[in-house]
Amino acid sequence: MQQTTDTREIINVYYGTTSGNSSRLAFQFADEAIQHKFIPKIFNLKEFNPDVFIQTRLNIFFVSTYGVGGPTSDAIDFNNWLQSKDRKQNELQGVHFSVFALGNTKHEHFCGMGVKTDARLEELGATRIFQLGKGNSCDETTDNDYSVWVESGLFAALESLSPLITVPANQVQSSIYKIKEFDNIDVLIGETLSFQAQKYKDSYSLKIIEIKELRKAPSAGNSTLFLSLESQNIPYKAAQNIAIYPENTEEYIQEICSMLNLDPKFIFQIETKGNHPFPTPISVHNYLKKYCDFLGPITKKQLYTLSLLVDDPKVKEELKFVSSHKGREQYDTNYLQTRECFFNLVKKYNIKNIPLQQLIELCPLISPRYFTIASSPLKYPNKIEIIASELLITKERLGLCSQFLRNVKVGQEIKCYLQESAFTLPQNPQAPILLLGIGAGLAPMRAFIQEKDEFIEQNKLDQSPFKGPMTLFFGCRTMNDYLFKEELEEYEKNGTLNQLKVAFSREGQQIRITNYLDVEFLNQFLESGGIIYVCGSTQMGRDVQIAIENMFKQIRKVMPYLAYRKVNELEEQKIFVKELWG
Repeated sequence: MQQTTDTREIINVYYGTTSGNSSRLAFQFADEAIQHKFIPKIFNLKEFNPDVFIQTRLNIFFVSTYGVGGPTSDAIDFNNWLQSKDRKQNELQGVHFSVFALGNTKHEHFCGMGVKTDARLEELGATRIFQLGKGNSCDETTDNDYSVWVESGLFAALESLSPLITVPANQVQSSIYKIKEFDNIDVLIGETLSFQAQKYKDSYSLKIIEIKELRKAPSAGNSTLFLSLESQNIPYKAAQNIAIYPENTEEYIQEICSMLNLDPKFIFQIETKGNHPFPTPISVHNYLKKYCDFLGPITKKQLYTLSLLVDDPKVKEELKFVSSHKGREQYDTNYLQTRECFFNLVKKYNIKNIPLQQLIELCPLISPRYFTIASSPLKYPNKIEIIASELLITKERLGLCSQFLRNVKVGQEIKCYLQESAFTLPQNPQAPILLLGIGAGLAPMRAFIQEKDEFIEQNKLDQSPFKGPMTLFFGCRTMNDYLFKEELEEYEKNGTLNQLKVAFSREGQQIRITNYLDVEFLNQFLESGGIIYVCGSTQMGRDVQIAIENMFKQIRKVMPYLAYRKVNELEEQKIFVKELWG
């Protein structure tokens, strides 16, 4: 007699991502949907097919925001389709949806893409399954925000729309991935890769031709590296973004293999009905090195799984509790804020029984890290220069990319790709330029300065996008942090920079960049048609914004509640351009 099982209908799960958070949550949701008897199908929004979407009743979206409330690069076509004036009223009637938006509260357009997607789907006649969810990466609470969203009733809402039906057991997917041993790693498999995996596969492999420390007295967590990559005539732009894929070190790989009894030489292939998360066949060693993020912030899914594997009853209960909705405060305080990770907990609790298949499902893919290019292709057409500040996660552990860059050598190749940044050339070449940067935020400023300098050297300033005066205000803590001191002072001396001011916040007069931004100066600068570029911390960006708001209130007599909007208008007009982090 044929075996049967209870199941529910298909759910299409879409994600649009830059750093990988949306895709990670999409796969996590799919795994949870299987436990609730649904049949998930995962799509990157690059693969969005309107016909498939409209014909599928249940649809879940995980969308990140890029730029000023806009879509990530993989979601541009989807967004254009959704927002098009060609869409008809009630075109999506019968379609059910729910959206989880990802963003950062330190950015003005928090979760802008998700908010617009949610509103537009309803506007076109689709029915909202469950309230809009929002994940905030500002304090690394995205996973907690996701858990709260799910546990507030998402699956109850889905189950009310899709009652159980009985089908043959062989029609139901029990796990997203299955592992199959493979003999020959050189055999090519015609598998369909996920958007992330395809992006990694298609990325450039650029050779490191120089690497050096920029600070005079570096220390742990207080180091800034300069990297020069051979660009192989790849066309790039000044101040464009470059995404670098970091890798886990051999020490960590050996240790996790030892802890979980994994054979690093074991070659495997993934079998899945969906897209493959990374190219296979592959060895365990290369999977752990290039793809497995076991050092990232611990997720609730990981904590719950570990709670099933530990022996100590007290630890079991604690892990189970913090992975629940009720334990969200302890999760935030004891795990996120302490930068706990999967690797550390596996080691701490001596967990051995995690098979490879489960490890792949538990650990997200390593995400690329973004840097703003610090060189001009006019001056250096054959190399790309980067400034990288070291990130100290805990007293004992560097961030994954910091750790990776600390260990790379000249001659080694690293995987990377290019992406547009907020720093585009001014539309008016005559406009005065004010560059505001702190620390590694000097990168795009240096690229623009080099661009102007090269036009001057070639006696082609009349063709330059920077014909107007250029000023740099650079913020450092101490003289030890004054990056490219001689180079910048030479640019001021030869006239490329019309003015250079350096603010030292922890020595001498202890001033900050914003001390130079008095209201009279800002008013005069903006009245002259000037453009302000800012690169640094989100706090620094906010301080600059407040300085401009004060100018509107004090000099132009704008009402306080309208001053904020005036600054937003400057952003929309690309008069106030910023790229911020942390």
